[in-house]
Amino acid sequence: MHIVLYVLAAVAAAFLIFLLTAVITDYRPAEKEVLQDLSGISGTSCEERPENPALHNSDGSGIIGTTAGVLPDSLSILCWNIGYGGLGDDMDFFYDGGTQVRTSRERTKANIDGIIAEIRRHSPDIVLLQEVDECSRRTYRINEVEMLRRAFPDYHIFLGYNYKSFLVPIPLKAPMGRVASGVVLMSRIAPEEVVRWQYPSRFPWPVNMFNLKRCLLTATFRLADGSCIVIGNTHNTAYDTGGMRTAETRWLGEMTARLASEGTPFIIGGDWNQFPPDYTPSAAETGDPHFTTVALDTALLQGTGRIAWDPSARTLRHLNVPYGPESVLTVTDYFYISHDVRTDSVRTIDLSYRYSDHQPVLLKATLPPQ
Repeated sequence: MHIVLYVLAAVAAAFLIFLLTAVITDYRPAEKEVLQDLSGISGTSCEERPENPALHNSDGSGIIGTTAGVLPDSLSILCWNIGYGGLGDDMDFFYDGGTQVRTSRERTKANIDGIIAEIRRHSPDIVLLQEVDECSRRTYRINEVEMLRRAFPDYHIFLGYNYKSFLVPIPLKAPMGRVASGVVLMSRIAPEEVVRWQYPSRFPWPVNMFNLKRCLLTATFRLADGSCIVIGNTHNTAYDTGGMRTAETRWLGEMTARLASEGTPFIIGGDWNQFPPDYTPSAAETGDPHFTTVALDTALLQGTGRIAWDPSARTLRHLNVPYGPESVLTVTDYFYISHDVRTDSVRTIDLSYRYSDHQPVLLKATLPPQ
């Protein structure tokens, strides 16, 4: 009897220590953080990287060590959820009805190399990436941000964390462990300012300590006539349990309405985890019990812009099975563009989901004045 009590006490103590550690280390981002340009930071190891890339001048404005440039009138933007290099065509995922937790280290590295090669092939002016890992267990502590920095020395690079946990405890038999991940904005032209905005969505406690804190990255660029444009990178909630996507869309609509009232054009791209207007999902998409996308409520965007997406291709596969003929495909990756920016083309690049569970989307646009 005493042995049983000792075991129970030890288990309870271990759980309390785990919970206390989670509380102490819980990632609590500010509502607004001005981000540092990482392109000039040296050091390749995880231990040498700064703990938080939010860094600004003493007056709270501007980017340290960066001189802003001028965007060209014609602009190309590549948007891609890279699935942290761990969700290539060989993978299903336990959280989405599959069985696997992570792929091999070799395949993870090959995926990242393929993603880098594809970005180089298109050579966009601006790159918007989601799910970029930094020394996480699920990606074998590979520093993907550092790989991008080395691969693209002529780009300015900004990281906004949206997932930081010392230990994600699921699945219980093989926990995901430490996760540090976020959204990345890369640009050939130096922006005047890059800001991480915390979305108003939250999972309930204690789940929120082990889950994502969704955010929007905005980069303010100068145009040739001296005016500005805002380009944003969004990654919205996927597993909505109570109006989180609605709150994010409403918040984004309020922001773009402010920009429109100021006469500031904008382009927001990313993984919305919602399908665009005029898209009709299949029964397989809406009937998946593990992952279901919903329609983007464009009314919440207040009519400040238009959705630009490629209706000829799908951008996301469900992860209940590895990629194949039976895969369920949908559309969640696209752009929201102000009316004064001309959309020249928007194209989904078909890679057969080789490197990620998402396909990249390439936008070409003409900026005002035209």
